[in-house]
Amino acid sequence: MNTSLTRAPQHTASALSFPAVETRLGLLDRLSLRLGLWLLTRAAARVGRLVHRTERDDLANRAALERSQREAQWQRQALLSRPPL
Repeated sequence: MNTSLTRAPQHTASALSFPAVETRLGLLDRLSLRLGLWLLTRAAARVGRLVHRTERDDLANRAALERSQREAQWQRQALLSRPPL
């Protein structure tokens, strides 16, 4: 009989399990948890609005830059296409 491939004994500490202690939260604890959750969601929404506003401003700035470049290019083309006096 081959005994070299047998499983090693399990650690005894892993077999111990602590009983789950179930305690109810008090009113103050529940209120503070709700307040914390509300503050976190409000901060996340505020950050989301700021990111959206920043992206919108970046798009507007980029569009204004492209428009000014197109206008400058159009004016150069218009000056070059006129016959000399």
